[in-house]
Amino acid sequence: MTHMSRETTQRIPQEATKLKKLAKVTARYMEMEQFSDSDHHTGYFCYNCIYFIKPNHCAIVTDEGEDVNGRTSGIINQLR
Repeated sequence: MTHMSRETTQRIPQEATKLKKLAKVTARYMEMEQFSDSDHHTGYFCYNCIYFIKPNHCAIVTDEGEDVNGRTSGIINQLR
């Protein structure tokens, strides 16, 4: 297993703040192959979250680094 970093260089997109986003592993984010063919526009997916920024970013979780399973995709909620 590779070393999972809990640090991030990305910041929450708001002019008045300097708060850092949460790393995927800190937020307990995970990409699941079981949902690769699902309709991400319905149900409990990132797309329906108020913090989701189209096309595939999050306002509070970084899209860099590894998820809790050690996978690195560079995006949030990979839409296929």
